Amino acid sequence: MHYLSLMGGVGGMILAAGLSERMSGPVPKQLLPVGTGTLAALTVRHAEDSRLEPVVVVTGHRASAVASSIAGGRARIVENLRYRQGNMTSFRVGAFALAECDACIVLLADMPGVTSEMIDRLIDEWERHRPWAAVCSYRGALAHPLLLSAEALLEATGVDGAKGVWRFLESAGDRVVHVPFDRAVPLDVNTAADYELIVGEFPASG
Repeated sequence: MHYLSLMGGVGGMILAAGLSERMSGPVPKQLLPVGTGTLAALTVRHAEDSRLEPVVVVTGHRASAVASSIAGGRARIVENLRYRQGNMTSFRVGAFALAECDACIVLLADMPGVTSEMIDRLIDEWERHRPWAAVCSYRGALAHPLLLSAEALLEATGVDGAKGVWRFLESAGDRVVHVPFDRAVPLDVNTAADYELIVGEFPASG
């Protein structure tokens, strides 16, 4: 497992280690073709086009193939060898890699609708107000990406179970600010129907 030692700034953690159990077929969703590459590669490209520094991608299932699909940019890969034990294991690997950052933005590899402009909006929130944590609010619906200060990131690593980070933030009350976006929640690709929608949104010719 390779860890980074990088100081300061707002880092990006992209979680791309999952088993993709809700997606039928032999190819995990991270490797599904979208646009000119894969679903994971499109998400990573948006992160690389933002002001995030550094960008870390946590791999697990089909780690080598996922790493190959996103090669060529500035993102760094960290592999979670315990990915079968739940997504919090991947979160901890990413948090360790970004431990020297001032703050971290957590992204999901299966949400390519999160653009670089949206990521930079969260970075603006950090630079102006230094919140303990921030969550995107899409016309009142809360969803990724998330921004965690170094303090919040460290605390969140102690959480276990499904949706552990979300439960952690829900328990934090007014320490968490909401950053509003006047749009629908970006699609989280979990099913074949979701995938068809994403393919239409990001065609290969685009």
